[in-house]
Amino acid sequence: MNSDLLAPYVQSFFRDFLVAQRDVSRNTVMSYRDTFRLFLSFASQSQEMPVPEMMIKDVGPDTVLAFLDHIERERDNSVASRNVRAACLRMFFRYLAGEHPPSAELCRRVTAIPRKKHPFSLVGYLEADELQAILTAVDRATARGRRDYTLLWLLYDTGARVQEALDLKVAALQLVPPEQVRVLGKGRKERGCPLSKETAAIVCSYLKELGISEQSDAAVFVGRHGQPMTRSGVARLIKKYTALAARTMPTLRGRNITPHTMRHTTAMHMLQAGVDLDVIRAVLGHVSVLTTHKYAQIDMEMKRRALDAMGGARKTAPEEMPPWHRQPDLLEWLEAL
Repeated sequence: MNSDLLAPYVQSFFRDFLVAQRDVSRNTVMSYRDTFRLFLSFASQSQEMPVPEMMIKDVGPDTVLAFLDHIERERDNSVASRNVRAACLRMFFRYLAGEHPPSAELCRRVTAIPRKKHPFSLVGYLEADELQAILTAVDRATARGRRDYTLLWLLYDTGARVQEALDLKVAALQLVPPEQVRVLGKGRKERGCPLSKETAAIVCSYLKELGISEQSDAAVFVGRHGQPMTRSGVARLIKKYTALAARTMPTLRGRNITPHTMRHTTAMHMLQAGVDLDVIRAVLGHVSVLTTHKYAQIDMEMKRRALDAMGGARKTAPEEMPPWHRQPDLLEWLEAL
């Protein structure tokens, strides 16, 4: 076997490094897989070379930079998404440098590619009346509506990521004082989130309707036929309820409300209620308080804009911020992960 072929190192990166050594979560593996599917397909087309024949030298820094520009310009990825893809590739090339020393300089040049800066933007969140309008739009006369209502309340009350809520097992819930839930977050780190008495009562009623014991290992939220709910499915139901709520809440019209908006809403409402940033960090499961600090920046930025909008003598300008065919081998191997 030619030791300069790329494919074996991609496979060992997934099998031996990510899974066996790092023991990363399934979701992390899928994120890396999606990046490599896009990257290898792009490199194959641009080099006019089948993926199985690609050598390490064929995917140097020029190819990586061209790929990152491609997904941003042609695939309309955000700068944040571009940076996530770049981080996945940097991780691979750091691994490759250790496994294939002759490529160390090529790998160094790839890992030196910096994150692309992008302007500070306000994350979307819901005001209290907007949140209430969306919850009110749910038809609780139906079983599906009661499930959706429970899910939305739990997302808001815990600030959980949507996948964390969908992975939730009934046994992780404590619905008697002190009400709380154990959430399995990124890196398989478990954290406890307190539940309000109102949310605990809603969840308890929902489980009783399903006839599920509170000690059950069953998933809390499932689809119509018992299959797991998906993130895209939750995104669709939130979009539906937002559209219904917009009939009586004009500020929701044209808004892109996503499952992550609920998480932002939790953080902003806690901050505005005077909750310490480190407590918010613990609830959201952020590793560093610096990640949580963006909500304080957002709150301050909104206050500044409100002052500017009041008129008067002081008006400040906004701050300037800075056809190759699909291969059936390595790409299908990634698809099957």
